[in-house]
Amino acid sequence: MLKRKQEKGVTLIALVITIIVLLILAGITINLALDPNGIVRRSYQARNEYQNAQEKELAGIKELINEMNTITTENVGGYQAETNYDMVEGVPVPKGFSHVYGTSKDTGFVIKNDTDGNEFVWIPVENPSEYKRTAWKGEDIESNYTEEMPEDELISITKYKGYYIGRYEAGIEGYTTVNTDTSSNTDTNFTGYSGENMKLVIQSGKQVWNYITRDRAKTESESLYRKAEDNVTSKLCSSYAWDTALSFVAKTDSDYPQNSTQGNYLDTEFSYTDLEGKTQTKANDSYVLVPTGQTTAVNNIYDMGGNVWEWTTEVCSATGGPCTRRGGYYWNYANGNSAGNRSYDGSTYAGFYAGFRVTLYL
Repeated sequence: MLKRKQEKGVTLIALVITIIVLLILAGITINLALDPNGIVRRSYQARNEYQNAQEKELAGIKELINEMNTITTENVGGYQAETNYDMVEGVPVPKGFSHVYGTSKDTGFVIKNDTDGNEFVWIPVENPSEYKRTAWKGEDIESNYTEEMPEDELISITKYKGYYIGRYEAGIEGYTTVNTDTSSNTDTNFTGYSGENMKLVIQSGKQVWNYITRDRAKTESESLYRKAEDNVTSKLCSSYAWDTALSFVAKTDSDYPQNSTQGNYLDTEFSYTDLEGKTQTKANDSYVLVPTGQTTAVNNIYDMGGNVWEWTTEVCSATGGPCTRRGGYYWNYANGNSAGNRSYDGSTYAGFYAGFRVTLYL
């Protein structure tokens, strides 16, 4: 009997110990699971971290795709399109500009800046070999006049199949008075020339910005738009841009580059609207510059053959005259100084009949 009682006692103790051990293990398990740093908590953290990592990875992939699209771009309608440009009628229109005139890129597609109102015409260049200098009257441009191909221009026209040129000669706002003495060749003829209110505009009905040196024309052109902020880069017209634009115009008016009467105001009596909105009539022997956009345009481009000679970035070999001007001006007959004409002067010259034109590259 005693032995049997002792066996029952041992069994009870073992059971109690087992229960206690189980309780301890259960407590440890619950603690591990529900503790702020426990298994459950860590599983949630692991899941969240995985989801976050997955989202970051997807965002990174999307960003990489966007960057690749920016670099390689998408071919839309035969043109290269980026997120900063819209395709309209087969022409890339920079954000911040709108198509306002012209239904075809072949006859003068015009855009206008939404903020400042400046206007430009698209010059299509289907093949980079079409972007070239031309000796319109047989002049020896390789020895007398030279210019290396602007690499940034070539990249842009190769990628986008064209460029923009100012619809008008460069105009000016913010001046006080203009000295019209044709014998005075200095950029101080604009009263307050260096003042902060002087503003370059590419608009109709503006005072032509003459009395400007070639170097100042280059600086003003390059300051108008910068690609980082404006989606386009502005430049003083190069000989490549000038001659390619003339080739474009010649498809509509074959005489324009070499024998144009457009803008050569000595040829005939003509009427125009002055800066006060009044109609003026000038005889063919009058010294006069008309406001921008007052004459007949070809392919929506005004005055490449007249009003003022226009500075370009082309270089001339003439002693003391390294700066090249293009086009005709108000006092010349067309067969002497047409749109394809080249002339030269010094870097400090700023005359009554010397202005400039701006080009845009995407």
